[in-house]
Amino acid sequence: MEEMISLDTFQPFDGMTKMFPHHNFPYFNCGYNLMLTLARYFKKDELPILNNVITIYRFDQQKIKTRGYFKLEVLDLEEGDQILEGMGISIRKKSPALDTLQDEIIKSISSGHPISIFIDLFYQRGRDFYYNKKHGLHPVFVYGFNLTKEEIYTVDDITEYRQYSLPFSEFKSSCMTSEHVKMPDYFWEYELVLPGNHEILNNKNAAHTTINTFVENMCRYQNEITESLNNILLLAENYELVIQNETIIETLSSTIYRKCSEKYRLNTLYKYNIDRIHAKHTLDPLLDQIIRDWQTVRIYSNKAIMSQKFTGKIIDKCSGLITKIYTNEVHFHNQLFLMLKAYI
Repeated sequence: MEEMISLDTFQPFDGMTKMFPHHNFPYFNCGYNLMLTLARYFKKDELPILNNVITIYRFDQQKIKTRGYFKLEVLDLEEGDQILEGMGISIRKKSPALDTLQDEIIKSISSGHPISIFIDLFYQRGRDFYYNKKHGLHPVFVYGFNLTKEEIYTVDDITEYRQYSLPFSEFKSSCMTSEHVKMPDYFWEYELVLPGNHEILNNKNAAHTTINTFVENMCRYQNEITESLNNILLLAENYELVIQNETIIETLSSTIYRKCSEKYRLNTLYKYNIDRIHAKHTLDPLLDQIIRDWQTVRIYSNKAIMSQKFTGKIIDKCSGLITKIYTNEVHFHNQLFLMLKAYI
């Protein structure tokens, strides 16, 4: 009989997968997927996590031949630790020696505490961009251990955000590498801390408070957000140069899943009656079109890169679509801020 311990109810966050079933989109990034998975396990409302993000378009012409020339930047309003602590989830950060790592994992899971362990992606098979090519730290959930098979059970996004099992020896090799100098406390253990009775608000009031804070933050950043839309036009104007940089596909992909993340959040906010001016019928088609147009730009760009044929026709198509995205983003944000201000 196999000897195994696990958190039986531990499941990965699947909200984005349900909304976009044919894609492997995170909610903005792997850090937010991690927090949303924790919220689900500890039966906490996900709103404080969803509403912790503001996105701003950036363009830097000086970086066109390298990386980071264009992005939909994710701005965190609070550190992840603060968000979780505010939800009553404590984090204990440790740096166990490799020869005690198995014992530490078993001890945490036996106590009902999920763990995230920051691994070096250079050693993770299946991660094509990194494996044996590039170093980088990445959090992986650990929710179980099979002592008989010496396997570890994780939640990760190697090919999609789901549960995985792998030999512990393989997992162990990605821990405590030279990259971990940047983060010596690579072992994070999570525990539910029950608030006192005076701290407990009913769900409706808590949601209202969270949404109010989000609206206030959005309004505080309104000028920066709306002015940043002009960077989309700069991308269109410079696309003849940008399309020849192969990183454009990665750049467009991150832009797409971040816009999809905005759609997921917006759909969640609708459930809390944030839309008092019936803006949904305008916002949803605009956002869907923006996402589709970014996807089309990626298709055209990928074909050009694969064929190494950067024709004027392709560049004009992409530039035209990006200009259209700008126009729709302006309309979308005008309507979005009208809706948010009507909620206050």
